[in-house]
Amino acid sequence: MGSRALVVAGRLALRLVPAALLLWAGLAKAFSSQESILAVNAYDVLPEALVRPVAAVLPWIEIGVAVLLVLGLFVRFAGTATAALAGLFILAMTQAKARGLAIDCGCFGGGGAGDGVTWWDIARDVPILLAGIYLAIRPHGPWQLDNRFLDQEDDDGEHREADEARAPARAG
Repeated sequence: MGSRALVVAGRLALRLVPAALLLWAGLAKAFSSQESILAVNAYDVLPEALVRPVAAVLPWIEIGVAVLLVLGLFVRFAGTATAALAGLFILAMTQAKARGLAIDCGCFGGGGAGDGVTWWDIARDVPILLAGIYLAIRPHGPWQLDNRFLDQEDDDGEHREADEARAPARAG
């Protein structure tokens, strides 16, 4: 595999791995509202009035961000949202671990009482946070719908228009 192919594969992995995890987590929670409510409530950080709305909306945000990452659409926004979600999850799990809460992380369904958040649960989200930050800073890459619709700069700084490569040469 050539160096360009490795860059393309790595760039694609930076979108698809977080997308797969967010999609898995979102789908696991979206159709199990009672478990999602238990998971959000178990962290004991939100006022009671916010537990149900957060538990209802969070899985769909994860799914939506995952779809944007898979499609390569609005990559800067999707990267920022990925980093924000991962950062929020890391903070929530870290505070639960520090407080010694005996809860299940609720990351991929389930929730409520459990053995407690592990260091693995926290560490698992760090690469997702870093991938999100990278995509927010450098959103342009191959194999994404943004390339079809947006006027943007390549990662090497060269300006190009989305339709420039397909436009016929114009006589001056």
